[in-house]
Order: sequence, then structure tokens, then C-alpha cells
Amino acid sequence: MLDEIDRFYETCLVQYYDKIQSAIEFIERNLTNKISVQDVSDHAFSSLWHFQRIFRYMTGYSVHSYTRMRRLSEAGNELLLSKDKIIDIALKYQYESPETFLREFKKNYGITPSQYRKSREHRIFERIDIHQDEYKNVFDGTGIEHKPMIRNQIVFIGKKFKTTMQRNKSTIDIPKIWASSFAENIFEKIPNKLTQNTVQGVYSNWDIDENFDFLVGCEVKEDSPLPEGYVRHITPAAKYMVFTIPGNTSEKLIHGWKYIYGTWMPNSKYERGFCDDFDVFDERFQDPKNPVSDIYISVR
Repeated sequence: MLDEIDRFYETCLVQYYDKIQSAIEFIERNLTNKISVQDVSDHAFSSLWHFQRIFRYMTGYSVHSYTRMRRLSEAGNELLLSKDKIIDIALKYQYESPETFLREFKKNYGITPSQYRKSREHRIFERIDIHQDEYKNVFDGTGIEHKPMIRNQIVFIGKKFKTTMQRNKSTIDIPKIWASSFAENIFEKIPNKLTQNTVQGVYSNWDIDENFDFLVGCEVKEDSPLPEGYVRHITPAAKYMVFTIPGNTSEKLIHGWKYIYGTWMPNSKYERGFCDDFDVFDERFQDPKNPVSDIYISVR
């Protein structure tokens, strides 16, 4: 029986690697054509939300940033190997204007395209081969438990912050946001909490560059007044997979997210749903012997 389960998981994972590689090849064929993240998703998956998260955790890049890096790399090749005008190279790789190309190129390489043209060498950002061992990440799920759950509508009051997954910035920002929120005692000002000693972090409003809103606060009664400087956020009723993550350090929580999207999701029968993900920290998080917290992932 265990052998059958192992073979099932292995088959699921191989299928995901094949789909991701198919998406990468689609991007490669269209570096000089106008395509959207939705186009890439349609080529490989049925769900944009699901595809973006799986692509990120399996490659280390968002679809948008990977496409941009490949285009910049190919443009850099042509700057050194051809005599084409910079404006023509920019337009060829789908930059709307020379100014946009200059800005993106300088941000990535540190100098302008005209300066780069005089460089002695070009740093190539190669096409990813997802089947190489370096991309076959299997994150250990030892101690992580999960169960499906239907959650009714959630009314949330808290503070809103902006961050991004680009360059792993969110893994730096979010622990700082939690620390400052507790230091400033923002949770005490939230009225009509449904549960005392429970705080939540909500991940919402994602864009194609993986910028998103991160909200910290509490679940409250529906008619609760809104304190000045706070926001009200409503998440509709939805199906979730609830993961109980052992430990109370940032490293443990980050590993939990990597396990969910990098290992569990590709091996499961579920796809990413359309509602917000969120963390829940209650009195169990302060248990000196066995601290745990919950991560809620919208599934379908």
C-alpha cells in the first residue's frame, strides 16, 4: 500500500515538473512576442492563482520576473553580438519604449544599454531546465499536519502593509511587521474580537509582480466600528486546507510555506483557490513545549 502511495506521489510530481517545463518552453518561444502571465498559465494549468504559486516555489522566480530576466538576457546578447539599434532591440523584446528598457536594464545590470555595449562580457541568465537536480526541491513536512475545512465569511480589522516576494523581500518584511505591530500594541485597539489572544496575518491583493498586501489584526464581529488608521477586510466563505506548523520561529514558518507550495500542493489532488491565505497565531503559539500555528490555504 505504501509503495502504491509513493508511486502516486511520484507520478503527480513528474506531471507538475512536465507542466512547469512546458510553461518555460512556451515563454522561450515567445520572448519576442507579447504574452501575459495568463497566456502562460493557460498553456500549462487551468488556474492562474495555482500556476503562479507553484511556478514560484519550483523555480524560485515569478512568471513575470522570469520572463523579464530571460528577455533582458537575450537583449544583452544582441547588444554585444549585433549592431542593431538599442530602440529596435527594446521593441523586439516587448518593451513599450526605450525609456522602459533603459530603466529595467540598468536596474538589472547596473549600467545603461549603451554602456553595456562596450562591456567585455555578458552575464547570461539561462533558460531553466526544471528537471535538473537543483530544482527538484522536496521540503520536509515532518511534524506538519493538515486537514480540510470550510470557513464562513471572515470580518477582519487590522493594519495594512505592502510587500513583495521579489528577491525574497517578504521574508524580511513580514517578521519586522509582526515585531513592530506587537511593539506598538496595535491589537489592543481592535474592538469586538471574536477570540482573545488570537492574531492573524492575511495575504491579499496579489499582482503579477508578486507584490501584495499583508494585513495583521484580528477577526471581529461583523458590525464592529473601525478605529482610525485601521482597515476592514472581508474574506468570503471558502474551502481551506489548514496546515498546523510546529515551532514558533520565522524560519519554521517560512519552511512551512515552502513545504505547502513546493511539495504538498504538487503532490495533492487540490488546486489553489481564489480566496486569501492567512496565518493564525493563538495561545498554542506560546506553548513552551510544543508551539504551533496554523496556515490556511484556499483550495478547490
